[in-house]
Amino acid sequence: MSIAELSRTVAFRLTLFYSLFFAVCVVMLLGFIYWQTATEMTRRVDQVLTLENIRFGEIAPDRLAAEIDRSIQRDQRHVYFYGLFAPGGQRLTGNVFQLPYGVPVDGYIYDTRLVTDLQPEPLPARALLINIGAGNTLLIGHDVLQLTEFGEITRKTFFWGGSLTILLGLAFGLILSFRPLRRVEQIQQVCELIMRGDIGQRLPVSRHRDELDMLSAIVNRMLDEVERLMSEVKSVGDNIAHDLRTPLTRLRAVLYRMQQQMEGMPAQQAMVEQVIGEVDSLLLRFRALLRISEIENKQRRAGFKQVKLQDILEQAVNFLIPLAEDKLIRLSLTAGSVNPILGDGDLLFEVFVNVLDNAIKFTPAGGRIEVRLAQGERGPQVDIVDSGPGISESERTAVLNRFYRGQNEIQAPGFGLGLSIVMAIIRLHDFGFELAAAKPGTRATVFCWSLGE
Repeated sequence: MSIAELSRTVAFRLTLFYSLFFAVCVVMLLGFIYWQTATEMTRRVDQVLTLENIRFGEIAPDRLAAEIDRSIQRDQRHVYFYGLFAPGGQRLTGNVFQLPYGVPVDGYIYDTRLVTDLQPEPLPARALLINIGAGNTLLIGHDVLQLTEFGEITRKTFFWGGSLTILLGLAFGLILSFRPLRRVEQIQQVCELIMRGDIGQRLPVSRHRDELDMLSAIVNRMLDEVERLMSEVKSVGDNIAHDLRTPLTRLRAVLYRMQQQMEGMPAQQAMVEQVIGEVDSLLLRFRALLRISEIENKQRRAGFKQVKLQDILEQAVNFLIPLAEDKLIRLSLTAGSVNPILGDGDLLFEVFVNVLDNAIKFTPAGGRIEVRLAQGERGPQVDIVDSGPGISESERTAVLNRFYRGQNEIQAPGFGLGLSIVMAIIRLHDFGFELAAAKPGTRATVFCWSLGE
C-alpha cells in the first residue's frame, strides 16, 4: 500500500481539503487580529504625535531647542524622536541626525525610518515635519519598532501555523485513508476471485456499518441472487444433458438394429448411418457438458496432491505424437527444472491434451508445435506454441466460451467445448490461462499459480 494510493482516497482528499480550509480560516483570523492591533497601535502613536505637535506649537521659537532637550531627557524609554533643523538641513538640536528622505514638511504623519543616536541602523518610526518659521524645520517622531516586531511575529505565526495545520491534515488524512483503502483492497481481492469463477465468494462487511459496508451488503445480496439464478440455469442444463443421454442412447441402439436389418438396402443403410452419426455427435456434446459440470465441482480439490508437470507433459506429448506425425507436424518438448505443484494430475493431463489437440488440428502439414516448461515469476509456466494461422485478438476471449467456434474452426471438426473444459480445470486449480500471438501461430500459456497472488 503506497503513499500514492493513500493520497487518492476520498478520506485523504476530504481531510486535506478541510485542513486547507481550516488553515485559511486561521490565517484570516490572525490577519484580522493583526490588522486590528496594528491599526489601534498606529492610532495611539498618531494621537501622541498630534498632542506633541500641539504642545510644541505653543512654545516660542527661541525656547524650542531647550524644550527639545528637556523632552529627550524625560523620555526614559527612548521612544520619542525630536530634531530641529536649519534651512539647509543641518541639525541644530535633538536625537535625530538628519531629516528623513521623502517626508514632506506639511504637518502630516508618515511612516519612515530615522537615523538616531540610539543605534547606527535607521529605526522604523512615525514622524511629522512642520515649518516653525525662519526656514527651520521641527521633526517629531515616535518609535514603532514594537509594531514592526509584532508584524514579523505575526507573519511567522501565519507561516508556521498554516504549515503545521496542513502537515497535520496530511498526516491525519493518510492515517484515516489507511483503513478504507485496506478494505477496498480486500474487496478487490474478493472481486478477482469472483471474476475467476468462484461465485460463492462475498465482499467483506465490517462492524462499522459505514458506506463501504452498505455497498458491500448490496453487492452481496446481488451476488446471492446471481448465484441462485446461475445455479438454476446450470441445473437445468445439466439435467437436460443427463436426461437426454438415456433416450438418445436407446435411439442409437434402435437405429443400429434397423441398420443391421437393412441388408441389401444400401441407400437406406447410408441414411441410417448418417442419423447414427448425428446421434453420436449429440451424445458427445452432452458428455462434454456433464464433464464440465463435474470439473467445476469444487469438491474435486479434496483429491489434490503434489504432481510433477514434466511427467504430465511427457505423457500428453507421447499420447499425441502419432496424431502429429500423421499430419507431418513436428511436436517437441523442452522441460526445465520446476517445482512440483498441488493439483489433480489427470485433469491437468486433460488440459494439455486438449490444448495440444487444438494446436495439431489448426497447424498445417509440415508445421511445428513446441511445448516449453519453465519456472515463471511465481511458479511453473507452460507455453504451447504452434505455427498455425493464429487467433485474432478479438476472438481470444470468446473462444474460451462454450460452443464458440472461431473463424478458423468453422471447417474443422468439434463442438467448441474443448477450451471450455480447459478453462473449467484451470479455474478449479486457480491457475491462469492466456492466448497470445506467436507470429506466426498461437501461444497458449498455462500459469501454474494463482494470478491473484
